Amino acid sequence: MTLLAGENILKRYSDYIIFEELSFSIGDNDRIGLVGPNGIGKTTLFEIMTGNIRPDQGKIVKPKSSLIGYVEQEIIGHDNTILLDFVATAREDILKLKADIDRIAHELEENPESHKTLEKLGNYQHRFETEGGYAFESEIKIILAGLGFPKDRFQSRISSFSGGEKNRASLARLLAGRSNLLLLDEPTNHLDIESTIWLEEYLKSLNKSYIIVSHDRTFLANTIDKVWEITSKKIDQYFNGFDKFLVEREERRRLKRHIFKHQQDEIRQIEYFIRKNMAGQKTKQAQSKQKYLERMEKFDLPESEQIGPSFAVESGQRSHNLVLAIEDASFGYGHRPLISDVNLNIYRTERIGLIGVNGSGKTTILKTILGEVAPITGSVKVGNKVDVAYFDQGLAELNNSNTILDELWQIDRLADSGRLRSFLAQFGFRGEEVFKKISILSGGEKTKLALAKLLFLPANFLIFDEPTNHLDIDARQALEDALKDYNGTLLVVSHDRYFLDRVTQRIAVVENDSVKTYDGNYSYYKEKTSKKIVVPKKKKVISKSKIQEYKEFKNQSRSKGKLKKDLRSTESKIKDNESTLVQLEKDLNYNIPKTSWTELVEAAQKKSSIEEELLKLYSKLDELKKLNDENSDD
Repeated sequence: MTLLAGENILKRYSDYIIFEELSFSIGDNDRIGLVGPNGIGKTTLFEIMTGNIRPDQGKIVKPKSSLIGYVEQEIIGHDNTILLDFVATAREDILKLKADIDRIAHELEENPESHKTLEKLGNYQHRFETEGGYAFESEIKIILAGLGFPKDRFQSRISSFSGGEKNRASLARLLAGRSNLLLLDEPTNHLDIESTIWLEEYLKSLNKSYIIVSHDRTFLANTIDKVWEITSKKIDQYFNGFDKFLVEREERRRLKRHIFKHQQDEIRQIEYFIRKNMAGQKTKQAQSKQKYLERMEKFDLPESEQIGPSFAVESGQRSHNLVLAIEDASFGYGHRPLISDVNLNIYRTERIGLIGVNGSGKTTILKTILGEVAPITGSVKVGNKVDVAYFDQGLAELNNSNTILDELWQIDRLADSGRLRSFLAQFGFRGEEVFKKISILSGGEKTKLALAKLLFLPANFLIFDEPTNHLDIDARQALEDALKDYNGTLLVVSHDRYFLDRVTQRIAVVENDSVKTYDGNYSYYKEKTSKKIVVPKKKKVISKSKIQEYKEFKNQSRSKGKLKKDLRSTESKIKDNESTLVQLEKDLNYNIPKTSWTELVEAAQKKSSIEEELLKLYSKLDELKKLNDENSDD
């Protein structure tokens, strides 16, 4: 059943077109990852799906049976509501039934002899049970605990929560609702690794469809079956999961680059011929070529192929070998330590990932290293010739009233404008974009600007607090590549497992009020700490006669009728595909005009797909024929 569909959607803001001829369809149990660069229109598409924004052309088709769940950006009107009650508002139907049951029970207390009231109460209680009312509160508590809320916060008022906690509360409310189509916009942004893993398992257990906007590659790989990539104002669809999407996308891009290059070569040759011959003896030929060029369907390079960010990280002077020494230290505020008895040395060129659940004290450790907070006990010392640069996930260093260029100028007042603009271009800020006010930048753009400020001057000890928050996949890839080539020392707090795997060599885990270190990246740490003891089963000794009896039984029990049916079906599929392949080859060679580049690409892709399918069918046919021959010999 189709839960939601879009037909030829067009959406523009002022003169800029975001979507054009965009179509989609979402069915039962579809699990989709929606990806694309920051600012490409992912959140806008969600708003169109929910009806909050109307398309300028095209339409959204939504059956009555479709219930869409979408996390609102702000929690309005619930400041005095406690967390449990706020999440419970996801099921107003259950809350109304409970209120009705309480009212009828009160009526029964006043008139205990009323059989009619007693029967009415029984009916309402049955409906309450059928709708899952009795298990609803337990389900809410499971969701809240999974998303990282401690039990002592369940009764806290929403007004007492931070922005990140409010986002998690809204996510909990969404998960607890009746919606059969969930639209999840960056659901892991305020989750620690443990809560992210819990959410992965919870989503996989749901009998619902969902679309996830996320740049967390490990999360996407573990939760989705399909990928929608917004590119060239449309949706490109991939059907084999996130990991294969990355490979298939590169192959599609390679093919498009190839065709684009050949078309550009052809255009240049034609334009040269026209310039050379328009006023000469071959004027008619030049005019004909001009008309041909005007009719040609131009093949544009996709937006995703434009130059993305390419960071460079310099380390400057060489530090002494011991970069940071923490000895018998306790971290916290006042006299109450969050973490105690920490001993940790970090040496030159080491790459440390600092992980732990939200609230465990990771940021407190960073602030103590930076000298903003004093250790309660012990010592924290930065080594000699160590230049520290710190990335704050709160982006507090950015001045919203500045332009992008002015903000970078604060680092070096004497820097040449051309040098600054060239440096900003590495982070995706090109041309007139450098004059944008910081106040209008997206979260991803602000993060890239904060990174530009951090990396403008060399530093040999980088400390990052969640550097990948709000960065799109390409920007994360660029940062990872840069840090892999960095020859300084790195300490990074991150919940991005993919990022930790690529850039770290040692993991420091904050847990049980202490810090424990593990050599290796995140995957190695997880493997080491999750290892289970498996008791090997004794191998049964089976006689040769028993094996032969089993083979004979297997051959005898095989359905000859089904085998022949599979043979006929496979042969028929091969015949159909071969016919289609012949027609596609004719189309490519003779029928499709050489100027219709889009049709040529589609036909070539379809031809490649059918050739792969035929290889599988040929292999299957060989196996079926062998089995059929074996049965015929019996």
